[in-house]
Amino acid sequence: MAAGAAPGAAPGYRADVDGLRAIAVLAVVAYHAFPRLVPGGFVGVDVFFVISGFLITGILRDGLAAGTFGFGGFYVRRIRRLFPALVVVLAACLVAGWWLLVPADYAALGRHAATSAGFVANLAFWHDTDYFAAAAETLPLLHLWSLGVEEQFYLLWPPLLVLASMRGVDTRRLVLVAGLLSLAYCLWLSPRDASAAFYLPFTRFWELLAGAWLAHRLGGTAATAVPQRPRLVAELAAFAGLALIIAACVGLSDQSTFPGWRALLPVAGATLLIAAVPATRLAQRLLSLRALVWIGLVSYPLYLWHWPLLSFARIHATGEVAPGLRLALVALAVLLAGLTWWLVERPLRHRMRARRALGLLLPAMAMVLVAGLALWALQGVASRAGEPVRQYANYGYDWRAPSREGTCSLVGAPGEPAEFPDECVDAPTSPPRPLLVLWGDSHSALLYPGMREVADGRLRLAQFTRSGCRPYVDPRKEPCRSDNARVLQRIAALRPDYVLLFAYWNGREYRDPAQVLADLEPGIAALHASGVGQVVVLGPAPRWRAWLPALLVQRHAREPFLQVPQRLRGETVPEVHALDAALRTAFSGRDDVTYVSALATLCDLRGCLTYIDTPAELTTWDYGHLGPRASALVASAVVEALEAPRRP
Repeated sequence: MAAGAAPGAAPGYRADVDGLRAIAVLAVVAYHAFPRLVPGGFVGVDVFFVISGFLITGILRDGLAAGTFGFGGFYVRRIRRLFPALVVVLAACLVAGWWLLVPADYAALGRHAATSAGFVANLAFWHDTDYFAAAAETLPLLHLWSLGVEEQFYLLWPPLLVLASMRGVDTRRLVLVAGLLSLAYCLWLSPRDASAAFYLPFTRFWELLAGAWLAHRLGGTAATAVPQRPRLVAELAAFAGLALIIAACVGLSDQSTFPGWRALLPVAGATLLIAAVPATRLAQRLLSLRALVWIGLVSYPLYLWHWPLLSFARIHATGEVAPGLRLALVALAVLLAGLTWWLVERPLRHRMRARRALGLLLPAMAMVLVAGLALWALQGVASRAGEPVRQYANYGYDWRAPSREGTCSLVGAPGEPAEFPDECVDAPTSPPRPLLVLWGDSHSALLYPGMREVADGRLRLAQFTRSGCRPYVDPRKEPCRSDNARVLQRIAALRPDYVLLFAYWNGREYRDPAQVLADLEPGIAALHASGVGQVVVLGPAPRWRAWLPALLVQRHAREPFLQVPQRLRGETVPEVHALDAALRTAFSGRDDVTYVSALATLCDLRGCLTYIDTPAELTTWDYGHLGPRASALVASAVVEALEAPRRP
């Protein structure tokens, strides 16, 4: 988060920049707390990147021009800016995790705390997760990926700028070339590997370099450095900038391929706002409002505090948090941000000598780093988990080989085939057996082991599954759209007897069953038009409010039980049951579709199965991907439905 100064703390202070900071942090907080209201609020981070590049490059430029720049002083100021609030929040999260997290999650928190203390969290999260995945809500330090990007920029950009200045290179041209190269890489990588484009520094540097270019273009960061333009031009630029940011906040969502070209909206908006004359009416009447300026001043600790509070609340509630509680947590985050700024940041940044501040901050951050590594090495201190659920402290399932990841279940990893190879289709048999094509996302891929077990000797199988891609004719994102088009072509060539459609139907954007039906129907029609004998729709599997192993551990902590319950009631999200009922109604009586209810197989009035044969093997290791026994049970229901006598 870009460093800021209090009004009057430095000559030429621009209150409107702090006001812009406030808009950015409020967008991020609103997105995390109420994503339906501000579905694209995550672009606030991109606004911060522009502000940071603008201010940091302005400091470097002014120091180089005056001959006063020194690397030691620059990085000391960075440490005094970034470390105080970060140390407090990281330490608080490690303490809270002891009481709220099961060992496996606590070990992950330790790892993320250590990588955050080392400012490489973006690389760790790139390896671990998708920012927009459902499980991301239970990672209390996920938001610190942005600090990693900024710190990596701080490490690379000043030496490069100093070297260019010493060699007489035109620094404005350097900023422009570097920014365009970074942008080009971002545009190229986003549709191919959205997660890498989101987290990697070199696909994000162009956003900071947009601010750097602005600092060079305007000749400084202070209000007095901004060239005076015609009032109408400045007003139009300011309002256009604000409109672009608002459009991104309300027009984008977690289903948009990002960053890519869509990141140009908030970056261009922030650039226009900063470039506009500070004396515009927008700057005077909105961005310079006292309340907004104060939020801008505490935006860094507010950014640090808000997400852990919301994330820990979701973990503790084992599911969705009530809107009233979320609003209260946002208010608490604002209070903690103000206290952190007043009691921690200000003394260490402005009232304490640099040597003494470093003497406190560096050891404190080192202690957080060591503590995080220790928790990671100790696997979250598994002894904290009670019996009889200790076996779930680090419960997992090696799903990669059974799902045939990298060949018939594509995940976008380097080295994967561009198309599904021939080995994804069983060879013809004698006597011939019916061919069933399994098409869907990662949930469908985890059904394959059960289908293989149950269908052996009864059906030939073909598997075309890609992580995150529902089997729709017109999915909302790439590479799903082009990949699904190729799957439809393969199906038309194979002319299978059955096509089984299964996926994680209930994503954030699919809470309305009517939307799922609307997206399914064109695909069903296209499959029949291509000669498919029968289309089978497998309804949603149970989706637990939290990862099932963690849910059992947390339930045991609240209400200790002697034996692991085979069924749990009231612990699955209601949207799944509503969708199952809607699909069952919509497809009943239709001859062109066979509907199979996974919920009817795994759930009854007593609740949904946590295990089938033995508590040592749960029905899922996460929120809903099927484990081996659950996969076989659901596959049996599918095959039985196919073999049932058809109505005349």
